[in-house]
Amino acid sequence: MSAHRSRGDPGFFFSRRRGLAAVVAVVALGMAGCSPRFNFREVKLAEARCVISLPDKPQTAQRELDFNGRRVTMDMTSTGVGPTLFALGVAQLPPEAVAPAQLDATVAWFRDGLLRNVGGTLTGTTVVGLAAPVGRAVRTAQAVTARGRIGADRKAVLAARFYVVDDRLYQVVALGAEGEIPADVVDTFFDSFRLTE
Repeated sequence: MSAHRSRGDPGFFFSRRRGLAAVVAVVALGMAGCSPRFNFREVKLAEARCVISLPDKPQTAQRELDFNGRRVTMDMTSTGVGPTLFALGVAQLPPEAVAPAQLDATVAWFRDGLLRNVGGTLTGTTVVGLAAPVGRAVRTAQAVTARGRIGADRKAVLAARFYVVDDRLYQVVALGAEGEIPADVVDTFFDSFRLTE
């Protein structure tokens, strides 16, 4: 399977740098006059069969993607605190996308789309672990870090986890201006993600 750019990029919540800048600006404006606090609250996503903690009341959105000629729907649950953004995207993948020989290409397609949306440069990639309930199969689990931009002039740091479990892709993303997401906050966010039966 070749990786082609979609009309709807996989990191659609960050679908255009201009759109991302607007989202961050609105969130920052809403938080003006108070110090950003990362008060994580657990969010259970029954249909997606997972749980994650987010530092504010989440918003949800949905978009159809053209994934190598197949229609794939991604559901995004996200929230922002100050100039930071936390999101979980979930997409059910076609059978060929989860075949062992295609897993790397599948993850690369979503990863590269996300990087394009922030003008990002990949700075690291590692294999990570993910516990799964009995009967669920973790096919791949990867962590990536990148540097990019928010709008035209703010440097940004992006950290993401990409999990393919059974026939679903989970895209867990933390994005913020450089120096504004404490390491322990990022760890809390990623560690909170878990699969359910």
